[in-house]
Amino acid sequence: MVNKKILKNTAFLISTLLATPIIGMADPVTLSKELKLHIPVIQFQNQELQYLSADLEYQDSDASAPLFKVVNYNFLSPDSLPPSLFKLATVTNGAAPEIVDIKNSEARLTFVSTIPLACAVIYGKTINFGQISTDSNMNGGAIINHNPILKNLEANTVYHYRVQGSDASGKIYWGPHSTFKTAGSTIDTNLLSLNNGARISAVSSNFGGSNDGAFGANSAIDGSNSTAWSSAGDGDDAFIEITLAESKNIDTIMVRSRSMTDGSAKILTFTITTDNSEIAGPFTLPNTTQGHQFPLKRTTKSVRLDVVTSTGGNTGVVEIVAYENDPSLTSSGM
Repeated sequence: MVNKKILKNTAFLISTLLATPIIGMADPVTLSKELKLHIPVIQFQNQELQYLSADLEYQDSDASAPLFKVVNYNFLSPDSLPPSLFKLATVTNGAAPEIVDIKNSEARLTFVSTIPLACAVIYGKTINFGQISTDSNMNGGAIINHNPILKNLEANTVYHYRVQGSDASGKIYWGPHSTFKTAGSTIDTNLLSLNNGARISAVSSNFGGSNDGAFGANSAIDGSNSTAWSSAGDGDDAFIEITLAESKNIDTIMVRSRSMTDGSAKILTFTITTDNSEIAGPFTLPNTTQGHQFPLKRTTKSVRLDVVTSTGGNTGVVEIVAYENDPSLTSSGM
């Protein structure tokens, strides 16, 4: 049997909350006689832990506080309870989720969680969202470093987004509603971009075959963080060479390594060789969550990246970018 006092106290608590004045409210609230409330879960201890749902109706009366009557209640079995909701901030390690690498057609959300989460970001041009993205590195599981790519965006447009995820015990974590604005420019400043006439002139191998395949070398210079070039198990022997449309003075190189959930495929150090056989580096990549810039200051028509050390396996890069001018005071574009 349910303790009727518990239901009565619940109705009283709601009445009290509704009767509490809100600071700054211009006019008093008038409650409709048709007002009904549904409480999906009430937890109480009555010899053993039990759960209820309850329906309440507003009762018109002369009392100073609104009066509610419990008109229906149901016992809930533990396996029918909705999942618990928690704020994402309680399992965020360091900075809150942030939108970075904002372009005119895509952007990247990044944050680190203290526990593995199967995470997604919902986004769209209105608060109704309409699109969803997950991190391809999850491979159906939960991870700690989150970097989902928001794709199919329109230039110079405000987007709404919310981050949410679940852990292995079924708890659901949610972040606050936020917005960001996409870039308006469609100019590609990457000298190594396919859009600017660059092409792959040599590659150690492609996972799956050709340069234009899903993991082909063209993915390293296509301007998208949602694709990546993967070698076919080359490890420290992986390399990729790009020929520019014409000889250019390259001030800065930016590289972002790919990685896999088992820790493999990460480039740790690499060198850059120009068309006159000059070698720059080795350069160190501290992580794979973003692109990292390195000074080159060479005039060349070709750029070759050679892996020096790695974690082995299908090493490769998400993007390799060359800038004619120092981009340190501008958006990274990766």
